[in-house]
Amino acid sequence: MSYRATIARQPDSLRDSIAAASADLAQIDVSPMSSGLIGVTGIGASFAAATVVAGEFQRIGKRAQAIRAVDLMQGGNFADSIIAMSAGGRSIEPVTAIKAHAECVSFGITKEGNNPLSAAVNAHIHFASGSDATPSSTGYTGTLVAAGLLADKVAGSPSVDWSALPDLAADVLKLAGARMDALAAIFKDRRAIDCVGAGSSFGTADGASLLIREAARIPAGPSDTLHYLHGPMEPMDATTGVVIIGDTREIKLAQDMAAIGSGVLLITAEDVPDAQNLVVIKVPAQSSRIARAILDILPAQLLAATLSDAAGLTDTKFRYRQTDTKIAAA
Repeated sequence: MSYRATIARQPDSLRDSIAAASADLAQIDVSPMSSGLIGVTGIGASFAAATVVAGEFQRIGKRAQAIRAVDLMQGGNFADSIIAMSAGGRSIEPVTAIKAHAECVSFGITKEGNNPLSAAVNAHIHFASGSDATPSSTGYTGTLVAAGLLADKVAGSPSVDWSALPDLAADVLKLAGARMDALAAIFKDRRAIDCVGAGSSFGTADGASLLIREAARIPAGPSDTLHYLHGPMEPMDATTGVVIIGDTREIKLAQDMAAIGSGVLLITAEDVPDAQNLVVIKVPAQSSRIARAILDILPAQLLAATLSDAAGLTDTKFRYRQTDTKIAAA
């Protein structure tokens, strides 16, 4: 399936993921996460998702920290419980991390189950998001859905009406799709693109930068909003672009970056007007940081597809496939 076609089926994928993850969670005891430190881990896009998820657990009053799977591979009793995420469940690093922390209660989130990660954890949640493409779109949002429902069960109450999320996603895709021509114009020939956000939105920024690198082969990287003000923004000028996600300091940052000539996409729940070099896509506010992150990533997925098309790389495959990052199927 093509990348754009996969993005287009996000609403249906979200419905399927909500149903599958909800059924699994009905059978899972989450009491080990009632106290202590929750480590949330993954690698690649799954680590971007881990940053989002850790932020939501913090919002509901839990001690939680995102940590890269490579930093857990040596053991060391980092956390009291661990949530490990890997869409395919075959990435070596999170599986190794779980095995190195055999004394920790572990929860795995994968697409289908019946994989090395689902076999290694104490409890597994699958999200059944269906077919995906390169780069991942439905696998990323399916992972977030499962984690959002898990966080709600730990909290003891729903943070949002998850059944409404697919329709909200369809609305965001329609709105964002209508802005892609304008974004194609202001991001044309940009030599590098920064992606910026705070808290859980820093995870979205990480995910967005990975999409741009994979789909359009444009150098891109994430930064926390306030950290960005302390030097990382210095190389930015009229030859660069910025994707900014957020509702507070991010708004002034977007306007300032547009004023110096950078092409800017601002994804926000606030009413902010477009300006020269600035396109604003408004998304619905959500109490759950995970639900909000799902809506926020959709414009970034469409932007990555647009930039990929502009570079003549539509549905391109990875150039640098590695042979030592996945556990082979039995």
